Amino acid sequence: MNLVYLTSPKGGVGKTTLTANLAFALQRLGHQVVVMDLDSQNSLRLHLGLPVSERRGVAAQSRLDGDWRNQVLETPTGVGLLPYGSASRAQQESFDALLRQDPDYLAQRLNTLLNQPGCILLADLPSGPSAALEALKRIPALSLVVMMADGSSAATLPLIESDSFLGPEARKGAFYIVNQVYIRSRLNRDVTEFFEQRLGASMLGRVHRDEAVPEAQASQRSIFDYAPSSAVIQDLENIARSISRMLPDAFGNNAMKFSLK
Repeated sequence: MNLVYLTSPKGGVGKTTLTANLAFALQRLGHQVVVMDLDSQNSLRLHLGLPVSERRGVAAQSRLDGDWRNQVLETPTGVGLLPYGSASRAQQESFDALLRQDPDYLAQRLNTLLNQPGCILLADLPSGPSAALEALKRIPALSLVVMMADGSSAATLPLIESDSFLGPEARKGAFYIVNQVYIRSRLNRDVTEFFEQRLGASMLGRVHRDEAVPEAQASQRSIFDYAPSSAVIQDLENIARSISRMLPDAFGNNAMKFSLK
């Protein structure tokens, strides 16, 4: 198993930014990292230094057959990318319909990447229930649920615990990250403590809020390069090390790295 997907029952939690930053953190640990964007906003490419004009992607090129390892784009960051693509509404609907009609479509297209020693595939999912989430739940994976330390995220916890979001099997193995924790806010601190008490060992970590994160994104630079002294760096490294420990098959010191096409 070397697949990790990030999801959330609600939008606006910084999931895409966190996906990119965890990719950078895992890369620094020695992993070869590929990120896959399954969100129709198609914004993950911007975090990895690709231009707005880049339109290719798995949804934009509907019914893209064959081995998707050959579709991975090189990025200036060194992280490989399978973008969603600049897809029209009709293309988005067609892609979702394809995932529902053929639940094993993603597993078949990603098979080579999922079995590549020394590689981790991070998938950024749209918020809430989706055809992509249902498809990825069929593949052995590490599920990361991203929340914020606010009342809205706290209100979604009963939804997650009732199995109506992830389902019983995926929920059992899911881990949780609280993003953009603002330590000067009493509400943030209280909600974070509530999550930690309620989730226990399933709480993978917290990521503090830092204005350097959006600034790094705007400059199309890694937070590790833009603000190496940020407290966020330690948060990301701690979470990345935990992920690495849980994915022993994805850390191959003697594995040959594949060439991105």
